[in-house]
Amino acid sequence: MSESENEEIGYKKPPKASQWPQGKSGNKKGRPRKTKDFEKLFDQELSQPIRITEGGETRMISRREALLKKLIGNALNNDKTALKLVFGLMKSHHTIEEFAPDAGDREALMALFEKARLEDQKPEEPCNG
Repeated sequence: MSESENEEIGYKKPPKASQWPQGKSGNKKGRPRKTKDFEKLFDQELSQPIRITEGGETRMISRREALLKKLIGNALNNDKTALKLVFGLMKSHHTIEEFAPDAGDREALMALFEKARLEDQKPEEPCNG
């Protein structure tokens, strides 16, 4: 009997001749890479650097920043579509500053209240109709 005839062949014991050689794989391409979802690809593209010239100075910023600069520039030039987008973004991201009255505002408000109070105390003049 030869060596191959003495081999035990069966469950989880394939013949040596049909096994892959050591260091070789039956899957040459390997496991396929996971496809990136749209959000990751979009974010990746917007994060890429781009060279811009502003005021005679060249610098690198992300594409995201460049798009925002362009959008805001268009809005400042009275592009109605850009204005709607900018105001929508401001509203959704709460970048519209809240009003906090200072001492002068408070004085003016109190003067208005006093004026309204005095007007309420005046007797109404009868109307001749």
